[in-house]
Amino acid sequence: MIEPHAYVAYAPGGPGLFCALFWFVHTDDVYGWFTGACAHEHPARFFMLEDYYSKRETQCYISAGDDLHGMWMHESARGESTMDRPVPVPPDLCPELDRLQDAFVREWLFYRGDEGFGREALLLEKRGLPVLAVNIRASKIDKLSRGGPVWTYCTPGADVRIVAYLSARWGLDYALE
Repeated sequence: MIEPHAYVAYAPGGPGLFCALFWFVHTDDVYGWFTGACAHEHPARFFMLEDYYSKRETQCYISAGDDLHGMWMHESARGESTMDRPVPVPPDLCPELDRLQDAFVREWLFYRGDEGFGREALLLEKRGLPVLAVNIRASKIDKLSRGGPVWTYCTPGADVRIVAYLSARWGLDYALE
């Protein structure tokens, strides 16, 4: 069983959920999923960082939507381009990536329209926190470090350079420098 790393950034005085992502490493590559604020939208995407832990140049692939088996984009210094090859995630890792995405969302997030939205929204409101289209579960708020206007959580021992690398490419409003 794969143990993923997680990173969450939350701005209670701003967009609420800035970003939430998980990832895992397999050989030299990194696979994962993210969501977060982009203006008033909350895109969700899968990603693959090919050769991230090798001496070769890292190739960044991001799904065009929240569909692991849909279209993917190659992100580079020259910009974004659609891929003409199949999904960059090996077929034997796809079910695990899908399973981890479902587990991560169930553990950390809730969306307007979800079953139980009202109960979760009330718990955030009682803490004086905003309720938006995508939210962190109230039970996870105390896991966040609250040292500034953006509260964060990072799995102990996680390589946050991955978050910085992605944040320069993912199109969300959040960037980790």
